[in-house]
Order: sequence, then structure tokens, then C-alpha cells
Amino acid sequence: MPLQNATESSHPRPELGPNQEFADRDFATRVLPHRSYGAHKWGVGGLLVVAGSPQYTGAAVMTCRAACRAGAGIVVLASGRSVVSVSAHLIPDVPHIALPEADSTTAAKRAVDALTETLGKSKAVLVGPGLGQDDTTDTLLGALFGFGPQGHPARASIGFSDGPRDVTKAEVEQAPLFASELPVVLDADALNWLAGQQEWWTKLPNGRAILTPHPGEMGRLLSRSPKEIIADPLKTVTDAAREWGQTVVLKYGYTAVSDGTRTIIAEDAPVSLATAGSGDVFAGLIGGFVAQGLAPLDAVGLALHVGPRAARKVEQRFGTLGLIASDLPDAIAEVLGELQGEQPQSQLV
Repeated sequence: MPLQNATESSHPRPELGPNQEFADRDFATRVLPHRSYGAHKWGVGGLLVVAGSPQYTGAAVMTCRAACRAGAGIVVLASGRSVVSVSAHLIPDVPHIALPEADSTTAAKRAVDALTETLGKSKAVLVGPGLGQDDTTDTLLGALFGFGPQGHPARASIGFSDGPRDVTKAEVEQAPLFASELPVVLDADALNWLAGQQEWWTKLPNGRAILTPHPGEMGRLLSRSPKEIIADPLKTVTDAAREWGQTVVLKYGYTAVSDGTRTIIAEDAPVSLATAGSGDVFAGLIGGFVAQGLAPLDAVGLALHVGPRAARKVEQRFGTLGLIASDLPDAIAEVLGELQGEQPQSQLV
């Protein structure tokens, strides 16, 4: 007999407005990735994940496991050497790139060089889960994004400029994270880092990023209080996407994603997902779908369908209070298998 869930809030599902839709079963089966005969692991979805720190090794592990279970053909984790020494044993399916753990200009350049080959083969990049907020992360992200504190160009931080100056969008487009024209999922500490940069939204190439904040992170990005963010979450996420020119997720209640024109809303809001690491799993799920070629809005919409269904599966075994984030990746694979069985046969080959 399945465990009984703790009492959930009866908060009603949002009413749909213009250009809004739910991430329902029909939506999910319509956008679900499929593989062709003779597919290769890099061809069906190579994802580079830059994540983890000594304090948050688990964030990197759960992100990568979720991306693998989402169907990405190969997931590569780039993290500090001390993280790799642990994570390599926990996720043997994932190749690792050991990054130097120092905040020097030399270390930043070595890190960028170490990522170049994998960036060239990947279909998407995911940056942020568990990176931490220290000087090493600041230097690494400045080098990857092409700008740093107070808008200084990354080349200044890694020794290629005489001093600080304003960086242009054209220069950012040549930075390692964006030069390949890959979609980039930005989560957790990547968002916290962005929030500390002046007018960061004017520097990112339009339409290239998927930002995944919760209310606290969204508040920092918008310089508003979390209370203001959740007063009207659907308007908040739509306005932010429109202002920034990016795909934006707001992880709150019935989580929603918008590109400024269309908004897709989760059908379900399991309170069991209020547990450490669930955001890392969600980021990996999105990254796995984007790496398989889904458009950013479709990738997040599919994650908004699969994630809550996976949580409900886990609840049948452990209940609402007993779910932990590391339970979710295997349940994600089960949900995707069920959806694949619901697709027309012609879409499965």
C-alpha cells in the first residue's frame, strides 16, 4: 500500500491567460525527443556541465544524473579537482574535466583552455549548480562569460588587457560560453554571480540563455524583494523574459517559463519538491532536453511536465516528507519511458 502524503496546500492551479498554456501530457508527447537509427552519443545530445565545489559536490552529481536520465547522449562534468576525486566514483557514466582550484589569472585561462574541446562537441552547456560564491568561482565565470565585476572584460581578469573598461555585447559573443552559439542553462550560483554584475542583461547575446531562478534569485536579478516576485509570478516571469531577451523560469509553486511571448506553466506543484537538491535535478533535466535539440521553451516545458510526475512517483514509495532529490533521476527515466510509449510509433525511430 503506498504511503500517504502529508496534507498539501489547496492553492488553486492558475487560470490561463493569453499566450499561456499548461505543460500537459499532450504538450509533453508532442515535444518529446526521439532517436534515429544509427544515432551516436554526441549526436543525440552532448551536454557540458560546469558545476560543483567542495561544499556542494552533490549538486554536480545530481545535476549530471538527471541530465543522463533525461536522455542526453553524453554528459561531461567540469569541476574542481577535489570535486572530481569524489564525483567520478558516484557517476561513472560521466566523463570529467578537472579544473584548477585557484582564483589566479593563470588558473582561469587554464580552465577555459580545458573546456574548449568539449564545448566544440557539445550541443548545450549548463553552468552554476553548487559552484559556490568564492573568488575562484568569480574568476572562472568572468572568464567564461567574457565580463566580470563592474562589467570588466574577462580578458582583463585573465591577463589580456591593460585595465578595466566597459565590455561590449560583441566581445561577450566571442567569450568561451557564447562563441560556440550553444544554448546555455544558467542556474544557482551562476545566477547569483550575474546578479552582482552591472546591467548584466545588456551584455548577454539575445535568446541564448535559459535562466532558472527561484524567488530569492529572481529578486536579486531584478533588485526586488521575494515578496514582490511572488505577488504575481506569471507576470514576473513574462516581464523578465521580455526585458532580458532570454528564456526565463520562475521556480515557485506552479513553476512557469516564458520567452516573453509564450508562457508555459506546470500542471502540478508537488510540495515534496521543497527539498535540497531538487533545483539541481531540474536544471539537469532542462540541460538534458536542450542538449537533445529541443528549443529552450519546449525543453523547459517538458521538464515542467516530467519533474512533477517523477515526484509523484517517488511519493508513492516514500511519501511527501520522505522524498529526497537523489530519488528523482530514476523516476524521471520511468516517466519518460511512459511518455515514449504514448507517442505514435512513427516518432520512436
